[in-house]
Amino acid sequence: MTDSLDEVQNRIFGDLSKFYSATTVDHVMRPRNVGSLPEPDGFADCRSSCGEEMEIWLNVRGDIIDEITYWTDGCAATIACGSMATELVKGKTIADAMAVNAVSIAGALDKLPEGNLHCAELAADTLKNALKDALVTKHDPWKKVYRKR
Repeated sequence: MTDSLDEVQNRIFGDLSKFYSATTVDHVMRPRNVGSLPEPDGFADCRSSCGEEMEIWLNVRGDIIDEITYWTDGCAATIACGSMATELVKGKTIADAMAVNAVSIAGALDKLPEGNLHCAELAADTLKNALKDALVTKHDPWKKVYRKR
């Protein structure tokens, strides 16, 4: 069974490597920070023009992003973009995290194919909305109670 699983993983890795950089494939095969956070300081849920969804949860200590997770129902490129977006901002200030955009996410993945730039845009938009939500709930903590999720 293990040999069969390894064989399948190697085939998937080979197929992905035809289209994506080694960094992107690594984030697809071993995505970072997947999941949700209970009682997050910031949360966002966005949908792309092609129907993929991404959610980001984050906790802030002081002005530093202490924890951040994401979930998506998207394609391989969307998985990689969500993973990279969380890695780029973990441990950063909210102001620094706000500077992360689709171009910086795609660049960190080592040349995400142009046809997949909308995946990086989804990750960047979801991140910005989660950061904005964290700022709102920091200023008005009562709003956290009325959050959709």
